[in-house]
Amino acid sequence: MTESGAFEVDGKFRALVENTPDTIVIADELNNIIFSNNKIFSTFGYLPEEVLQQPLTILLPPAYRDIYAIEFSRFIKNYKARTFNPITEVPGYCKDGTVIPAEISLSVWEEKNAHVYSSVIIRDISERKKWEENLARERDFLQAILDSAEDVIIGCDENGQINFYNQSAKAKQILPDSAVTPEEWSDYYNLYYVGSSTPMQREDTPLFRALRGEVIKDQELLIKTEADNLLNLLVNGRQIISKDGKVQGAVIVIHDITAISENRKNMLEKNQQLLQAYTNLKEAEQKLKEANSLLESRVIARTEELVAKNQELNYINASLQKANTDLDNFIHIASHDLKVPIVNMEALIKILAVCVPSTNEDALDIIDKVGISLARMKQSIQAIAEVAKVQKQVEYQTEIIDLTELIVEITDSIDEQMKINQVQLEYDFSAIESIRFPYINLKSILYNLVTNAIKYKSPDRTPHIKISTKQLPNRVALRVQDNGLGIDLQKHGQKLFTMFSRLHDHVEGSGIGLYIIKRIMENSGGEVEVSSQIGVGSTFTVYFKNQSSIF
Repeated sequence: MTESGAFEVDGKFRALVENTPDTIVIADELNNIIFSNNKIFSTFGYLPEEVLQQPLTILLPPAYRDIYAIEFSRFIKNYKARTFNPITEVPGYCKDGTVIPAEISLSVWEEKNAHVYSSVIIRDISERKKWEENLARERDFLQAILDSAEDVIIGCDENGQINFYNQSAKAKQILPDSAVTPEEWSDYYNLYYVGSSTPMQREDTPLFRALRGEVIKDQELLIKTEADNLLNLLVNGRQIISKDGKVQGAVIVIHDITAISENRKNMLEKNQQLLQAYTNLKEAEQKLKEANSLLESRVIARTEELVAKNQELNYINASLQKANTDLDNFIHIASHDLKVPIVNMEALIKILAVCVPSTNEDALDIIDKVGISLARMKQSIQAIAEVAKVQKQVEYQTEIIDLTELIVEITDSIDEQMKINQVQLEYDFSAIESIRFPYINLKSILYNLVTNAIKYKSPDRTPHIKISTKQLPNRVALRVQDNGLGIDLQKHGQKLFTMFSRLHDHVEGSGIGLYIIKRIMENSGGEVEVSSQIGVGSTFTVYFKNQSSIF
């Protein structure tokens, strides 16, 4: 660095920035670009020399430039008060006018000669966005296939808990409003043996038998719907087994043959009438034979049609199972493949840090920033893995959880964070002391709500968090109230619980905490609500269903 403020680039620094996968630009205190690595060409179409002395906002769409010019200036002016480098998703603007999704990390430093410089690391996330969009489309497509099937399709996990069904199951009222455990099947589903009013035992139900390993082929049974309609059903089913031979659950396909059964009953009645009249109507013998032959051919044709449809449904079901397995494997492989190069880069950064002389503060500072970026990338990959886990609707064993013990465990794990922020925590579980719920899910819900209250505390007052419970008709409310920054719900309410949504950039985070809470509660039949006021604080209320049996 010279006294005039010109930016000098030595060989080691250039070797470092030219070997990074991201575009790196450096700007002066006027936000004019004074250095760029060659990656800017493959990302934005500019040669490095083309952007020199151009405003930093040249890499943003025209509509965003004035806004971000103000934000960049504010960031540089207040950089000493910041303890981290924010990563922000913004639209990038290429030389040819193409707009690409990008992530930027901005940092500022001051040289001894009082010149202030800012460095921006820019990553093209187009491929990641395409992957996310394709994954969402494939999931919607698979669900559409299930819902378009005329026959009822019902599946359960390896524990017998029903975890998916199509629209036909709802339309025919085959399932109750809320899912029940395998032990309660025979009490809730009103299944009967054919030709009998005796309720079917749980061990004889098609889904239970399929879960045990039996291949169910054309089993007939009766079911009484919530509207007291008696349906005659034909059921086929089998186990769902992963590629490694692990039982993941079972699936059954139900075809409504009520009309066929009625026709068969009517046919038998007519045959009885014909047989009674046989001795007195010799002249009608040939006609009766022809009628019987016609009826038999129709039954055979209909039976063949049913067999063909069942085979087609079995094929579709096998394809769906394979597609689901492939999706799970893809998420796992993608996460693993992303982790490996990051680990390698971390090792290279550590080696580079040892090789660079301690006197080269600029290079060491850049190395630290690259290390920080790698750590954030690892955090994003972990967030994707956590979201994928929630999307799969993993069912954990429920248990009765003492809320006081759980909140003490959580606060112990973040004790240092609470001391630093001087957090005042108050809880009152006198109304409801325990909740039946999967332990890992309830801990995740409380942990995210408490840590969010600390993260988004108001700078004007000491953080104060209140946690309480309340008994409501048929459900329990768990409330977490804070006196933090508050949320503009009219502006941000619709995206508050969406994936990777962040309303504040002054603290680190993946933006999936509230999304995970909402998915956990939806999967369990509960819900979450929020009320908030800017400058006053926020209150998150989580509602748990069917809790009265534990008190």
